Order: sequence, then structure tokens, then C-alpha cells
Amino acid sequence: MADIPKRIALVYDRVNKWGGAERVLLALHELFPQAPLYTAVYNPQSAGWARVFPAVIPSWLQHAPGASTRHELYPWLTPLAFESFDFKEYDAVISISSADAKGILTQPGTFHLCYCLTPTRYLWSHAHLYQSQVSDLASPIFSYLKQWDKIASHRPDAYVAISKTVQERITNYYGLPSTVVYPPVDVQALAKTYDPPVQRDYFLWVGRLVAYKRAQLIVETFNDLQLPLVIIGLGDLADKLKQMARANIHLL
Repeated sequence: MADIPKRIALVYDRVNKWGGAERVLLALHELFPQAPLYTAVYNPQSAGWARVFPAVIPSWLQHAPGASTRHELYPWLTPLAFESFDFKEYDAVISISSADAKGILTQPGTFHLCYCLTPTRYLWSHAHLYQSQVSDLASPIFSYLKQWDKIASHRPDAYVAISKTVQERITNYYGLPSTVVYPPVDVQALAKTYDPPVQRDYFLWVGRLVAYKRAQLIVETFNDLQLPLVIIGLGDLADKLKQMARANIHLL
């Protein structure tokens, strides 16, 4: 570990929720406890986990109305927010990104490693799904963001992908090589024994209840199949899914 740079910063797209990517950030904090966390927007109420960092530094976008909770209202400003950060005091920066954090600007003497969760979903792998949910008037915004994302993808000095699927996307969409390093797993938690559930023979789905996770499709499918389904998760679609779900579906 002696050759690891001393002054390191972490950068993440937005600090306003809890999920798998946030677990990665906490693992990186254990490796680099002195590293501050830079982000476009920060919501301390919904991201209490981030209090362990010595500093969470949001961009000027933090001051836009509603940005800390509804960052998706400002997609055309987020790239500019990340480009406004100054990292010249750091030897290395690690961006953890599924969107714009990889687009930071660094000096030639600062090494930038991107731990890529996926190339931006709404611009590449899931573009059709996202664009079908908005007006055609938004097409110029998507076009601008896609062009910026392509340029920004070449700013990191190296890529690490969380899976082989993400590695293939980095190659297909950005034309860049990457190394696969799987996200950390809490092995001790998995080693614990638990009492078996009372209910048996049901399907289980766990995840955030947001559009690109396709939770609505799962509910519609099980409404038709009439098979028992348990859903665990929170998100913007929670109330809608509860109203849709028939008696065979339980949302926890």
C-alpha cells in the first residue's frame, strides 16, 4: 500500500439515497478514511450514511430549487456542476459513477480512476425506456447529454467495471478498455443464520421501486399469473405499485 497516493478524493453522482452504489462508497471510505466525498447534490436527511466522511462537498447545483431531492429536474446542468470542481490539490481521484461524475476535470498530475457502475443508463443501455416516458421536446437535451457523455467518458485515466456486463457496455458505448472488480460483499452478514420465513413458496423481488428497475412490469406480470410475490423496496413508484398489486402480491 506504500505506493498508493496520499491525497485522494472520492466523487459520486449524487448523495441523496441508499443502495448498492452507496455500499461501495462506504467500502472505499474504509480504504481511504481521510478522502472527502464530492458530489453534485447532497441531502443529509435521506443520506445519513454519508456522515462518516470527513467532508461531503456538493456543487453549486445544491442551491437550485429542489435539486437535492429531485436532481433529475436538472440533467443539463449536472455536467457543468461536475466540471466546476477543482482537484489540483489531490494526487488521485476515484469517481464512482453511473452518470456524470466521471466527467470531472483533473490536472495532468492527478490520476483519475473511474469505478463504473454502468455507462449512463438513460443515454445508452436504457435510452429507449427513458425517452419513451418524456415528451419529444426533450430530444435536444438527450442529444446534448449523449454528446457530452461521450466526451466525458475519455477523461478518466482508467476504468474499473463492476461486472462483465458493464465491461461490455464500456467497450460498446465508449470504446474503452476496463478491468472487472466486483463490488464488496458483507460476508459476515451472509454467514448468519436466520429463522425460516413463515410464508413459503413465493417469488421474491428486492430493489428500489423506480422506473428503470422495471418493478411495474413485475407487478403487472404477477397480477396476470396470480402467483405469490413479495416485493421489498422503496422508491417513487411505491404508492402506484400498491394500488396496482392484487391480493397475491405483498409489498414490504
